[in-house]
Amino acid sequence: MKKSKLVTVIALVVVLIWTLIPLYWFGKSALQTKAEISEFPPNFYPKRPTISGLVTVIGFHYTKRSGAVMIPSGGARQVTMGLLNSLILGVATTIITMAVVVPLAYTFGRLEFKHKNTLLFAVLLSVALPPISVLIPFFILFTRIGLAGTRIGLIIVTLTVTIPFVTWMLLGFFRNLPRVEKLARIDGFTRFGAFIRIIVPMGKVGIVVGAIIAFLFAWNEYTFSLILVNGTKATTIPPAVSGFLYQHPEPEHLAASIIYSLIPPFIVVYLLQKHISKMHIAEPME
Repeated sequence: MKKSKLVTVIALVVVLIWTLIPLYWFGKSALQTKAEISEFPPNFYPKRPTISGLVTVIGFHYTKRSGAVMIPSGGARQVTMGLLNSLILGVATTIITMAVVVPLAYTFGRLEFKHKNTLLFAVLLSVALPPISVLIPFFILFTRIGLAGTRIGLIIVTLTVTIPFVTWMLLGFFRNLPRVEKLARIDGFTRFGAFIRIIVPMGKVGIVVGAIIAFLFAWNEYTFSLILVNGTKATTIPPAVSGFLYQHPEPEHLAASIIYSLIPPFIVVYLLQKHISKMHIAEPME
């Protein structure tokens, strides 16, 4: 085996171990009881697998074979509400982001206009700003106008992250598509018609991947959710999961809630993985 291939294999093995071990450990813990999780040295597999943690963490009772009834977790309402709100946040943010980003990235990537570089720098600056740096202004503003603790407020603030990031990611992709607009205009298409009928279908791979990135950003958003909506009816799954760290120790419920929080992103990525494998993102223009 060549040295370069050996390095690649080693890197892949390290990445797989780094990724799969936490997933395995949480999956194992979700199928164990609190007593079994607390054993030392820890077990590397469930000796007596049970789905009680997975059932009670979403608000259902679970009856063991012995007849003992496990009551729902105290954090069940937060988990179920968090899953629903995260799904709403992810879908709404993705739709709005792509509706704005696709024409915006096309404009930056294909057209020339005055102050283009200045506007590109503004987009890059928006991407570079850490969320924590704008958290306090957003909190003060949303508190005054009544958007704190609402889904709409959280969607708006999440868009300030997803729109500039996905725009910066896709503008290079659109720039490198074949220059077919002039041919389309000769065939009678308007500029907008050429964009909708030709450019969008040609760029569907990049658009799909951009949508996945926007959804994952929204689903995993934690900083804004923790401050703006945590403890309200608009709470999302990341702060709901973190709440188990501050309650009475419920390691099986913490693990089970994490497993549930991973299911939607896995489904989205699995269904669209063929598009991800085709994606080639070019360097943005200077």
